[in-house]
Amino acid sequence: MERVAFLIDNTGEHFGCLLNPETVVMSRTAGVEPRRSAGGRLTGAGLADDPLLFTGGGHTELRLDLLFDVDLAPSNQRVTDVRQMTRPIWKLAENSTEVDKKRRPPGVHFLWGRAWDMPGIVTEVAERFDRFAADGSPLRSWMRLVFVRVGQSADDEGGENYELAQRLPVVDLTAPPVDTVAVQGDGSFETLVPDAPEGAPPRPLTPTREYGIISMLTYGTPLLVKQILEFSNVDDPLHFAGRLSIPPLGEKPR
Repeated sequence: MERVAFLIDNTGEHFGCLLNPETVVMSRTAGVEPRRSAGGRLTGAGLADDPLLFTGGGHTELRLDLLFDVDLAPSNQRVTDVRQMTRPIWKLAENSTEVDKKRRPPGVHFLWGRAWDMPGIVTEVAERFDRFAADGSPLRSWMRLVFVRVGQSADDEGGENYELAQRLPVVDLTAPPVDTVAVQGDGSFETLVPDAPEGAPPRPLTPTREYGIISMLTYGTPLLVKQILEFSNVDDPLHFAGRLSIPPLGEKPR
């Protein structure tokens, strides 16, 4: 079964969870507020419901409960403190990214196979430790995470993503490639698809951070990974192994 993973937008780095959550709680709050006047909220004794002001937008979030235990760590990793595994997720709620000279949490994609691909930010993280070594090091963590979706309106003119795109190089997706780059994978293997028939050939699992490095070396920014994958017709970047075609730079429209 595919594992839940988080892809950091500005670096291309990704990391998976140790175990998948048993439940995912998805909630939505519409963009509405009670109508108000200078004297306070507008309402009346004869109304069945308070008058509402439709502000647009809204709020969509996921709540996940994740388990980490040093005894379940991969055999090639020496883990003596469960926080070695949970710190990368904890840092997603830190103000570790700079946008327009302001610090903010990094933009992240919540990925789970092909069924989930949601852009957003991690707004809350909490851990409960309930098993400890003799020196006090926590060995097991129950982690609760709140992930808030970032609205697609950020891509519209005036939005954060739109403004960022204006400062990025323009890539010509219609021209012949200028180069191809081999993506080698990291040596681990998974089957082609979760329901692949028995005996299907495995293929290497590609570390997504390599895409960000390729974009950085080619264009001077890690933020053109999407264009490289689109140009190479890669629809499942976490399980791609082969050669990526590199599109040339184009001219910015006047």
